[in-house]
Amino acid sequence: MAKKYRKGQFVKVKVTGIQPYGAFVKTPDNQEGLIHISEVMNDYVHDVNQFLSKGQIVKAKILSVDKHGKLNLTLKENEYFKSEEKKRDRRSVLEQIRETEKYGFESIRQKMPEWIEEAKKELKGK
Repeated sequence: MAKKYRKGQFVKVKVTGIQPYGAFVKTPDNQEGLIHISEVMNDYVHDVNQFLSKGQIVKAKILSVDKHGKLNLTLKENEYFKSEEKKRDRRSVLEQIRETEKYGFESIRQKMPEWIEEAKKELKGK
Protein backbone atom coordinates (compact mmCIF):
# COMPACT_ATOMS: atom_id res chain seq x y z
CA MET A 1 0.00 0.00 0.00
CA ALA A 2 1.33 3.42 -1.00
CA LYS A 3 2.11 5.95 1.70
CA LYS A 4 -0.42 8.75 2.13
CA TYR A 5 1.15 12.02 1.00
CA ARG A 6 -0.16 15.47 1.82
CA LYS A 7 0.29 19.06 0.72
CA GLY A 8 3.22 20.82 2.44
CA GLN A 9 5.09 17.61 3.23
CA PHE A 10 8.76 17.29 2.24
CA VAL A 11 9.76 14.05 0.51
CA LYS A 12 12.92 12.63 -1.02
CA VAL A 13 12.34 11.79 -4.67
CA LYS A 14 14.43 10.30 -7.44
CA VAL A 15 14.47 11.94 -10.87
CA THR A 16 13.27 9.33 -13.39
CA GLY A 17 13.08 11.50 -16.48
CA ILE A 18 13.52 15.03 -17.74
CA GLN A 19 11.41 16.86 -20.30
CA PRO A 20 11.55 20.49 -21.48
CA TYR A 21 8.66 21.32 -19.10
CA GLY A 22 9.99 19.62 -15.96
CA ALA A 23 11.28 16.50 -14.24
CA PHE A 24 9.41 13.28 -13.52
CA VAL A 25 10.16 11.80 -10.12
CA LYS A 26 9.32 8.82 -7.90
CA THR A 27 9.24 8.43 -4.15
CA PRO A 28 10.90 5.42 -2.49
CA ASP A 29 7.49 3.65 -2.56
CA ASN A 30 7.12 4.37 -6.32
CA GLN A 31 4.59 7.21 -6.03
CA GLU A 32 5.04 9.30 -9.20
CA GLY A 33 5.21 13.04 -9.45
CA LEU A 34 6.33 16.06 -11.46
CA ILE A 35 8.53 19.02 -10.65
CA HIS A 36 7.43 21.60 -13.21
CA ILE A 37 10.20 23.79 -14.68
CA SER A 38 8.66 26.82 -12.93
CA GLU A 39 9.06 25.05 -9.57
CA VAL A 40 12.83 24.43 -9.81
CA MET A 41 13.74 27.89 -8.50
CA ASN A 42 12.40 31.44 -8.37
CA ASP A 43 14.66 32.60 -11.20
CA TYR A 44 13.91 31.82 -14.82
CA VAL A 45 15.03 28.30 -15.69
CA HIS A 46 15.76 27.81 -19.38
CA ASP A 47 16.82 24.17 -19.14
CA VAL A 48 15.92 21.75 -16.33
CA ASN A 49 19.04 19.74 -17.20
CA GLN A 50 21.17 22.57 -15.74
CA PHE A 51 19.78 21.74 -12.28
CA LEU A 52 18.58 18.13 -12.31
CA SER A 53 19.74 14.87 -13.84
CA LYS A 54 18.19 11.45 -14.22
CA GLY A 55 18.90 9.32 -11.14
CA GLN A 56 19.46 12.34 -8.87
CA ILE A 57 17.75 12.27 -5.48
CA VAL A 58 16.36 15.57 -4.19
CA LYS A 59 14.23 16.78 -1.31
CA ALA A 60 11.03 18.40 -2.63
CA LYS A 61 7.91 19.90 -1.10
CA ILE A 62 4.50 18.61 -2.14
CA LEU A 63 2.31 21.34 -3.62
CA SER A 64 -0.65 19.07 -4.30
CA VAL A 65 -1.72 15.47 -4.80
CA ASP A 66 -4.19 14.78 -7.62
CA LYS A 67 -7.06 12.27 -7.49
CA HIS A 68 -4.79 9.59 -9.00
CA GLY A 69 -2.17 10.10 -6.30
CA LYS A 70 0.30 11.93 -8.58
CA LEU A 71 2.43 14.47 -6.77
CA ASN A 72 2.98 18.06 -7.87
CA LEU A 73 6.26 19.16 -6.25
CA THR A 74 8.52 22.17 -5.85
CA LEU A 75 12.22 22.66 -5.16
CA LYS A 76 11.84 26.36 -4.34
CA GLU A 77 12.05 25.66 -0.60
CA ASN A 78 15.00 23.28 -0.92
CA GLU A 79 18.02 24.95 0.70
CA TYR A 80 20.42 23.64 -1.95
CA PHE A 81 18.45 25.20 -4.79
CA LYS A 82 17.99 28.43 -2.83
CA SER A 83 21.76 28.65 -2.44
CA GLU A 84 22.19 27.92 -6.17
CA GLU A 85 19.85 30.83 -6.87
CA LYS A 86 21.96 33.10 -4.64
CA LYS A 87 25.11 31.94 -6.45
CA ARG A 88 23.49 32.84 -9.77
CA ASP A 89 22.57 36.28 -8.41
CA ARG A 90 26.15 36.84 -7.26
CA ARG A 91 27.50 35.65 -10.61
CA SER A 92 25.24 38.02 -12.51
CA VAL A 93 26.43 40.96 -10.37
CA LEU A 94 30.06 39.93 -10.95
CA GLU A 95 29.40 39.70 -14.68
CA GLN A 96 27.96 43.23 -14.63
CA ILE A 97 31.05 44.48 -12.82
CA ARG A 98 33.32 42.76 -15.34
CA GLU A 99 31.38 44.30 -18.21
CA THR A 100 31.74 47.74 -16.60
CA GLU A 101 35.46 47.20 -16.12
CA LYS A 102 35.78 45.92 -19.66
CA TYR A 103 33.86 48.70 -21.41
CA GLY A 104 32.97 51.42 -18.89
CA PHE A 105 36.52 52.42 -18.11
CA GLU A 106 37.63 52.15 -21.73
CA SER A 107 35.93 55.46 -22.54
CA ILE A 108 37.70 57.06 -19.56
CA ARG A 109 41.03 55.75 -20.82
CA GLN A 110 40.34 57.25 -24.25
CA LYS A 111 39.25 60.60 -22.84
CA MET A 112 42.05 60.92 -20.29
CA PRO A 113 44.68 62.51 -22.64
CA GLU A 114 42.10 65.08 -23.79
CA TRP A 115 41.18 65.93 -20.18
CA ILE A 116 44.84 66.25 -19.21
CA GLU A 117 45.46 68.70 -22.06
CA GLU A 118 42.39 70.73 -21.09
CA ALA A 119 43.58 70.83 -17.47
CA LYS A 120 47.06 71.98 -18.55
CA LYS A 121 45.54 74.79 -20.66
CA GLU A 122 43.39 75.90 -17.72
CA LEU A 123 46.41 75.95 -15.41
CA LYS A 124 48.47 77.99 -17.91
CA GLY A 125 45.60 80.45 -18.28
CA LYS A 126 45.46 81.21 -14.53
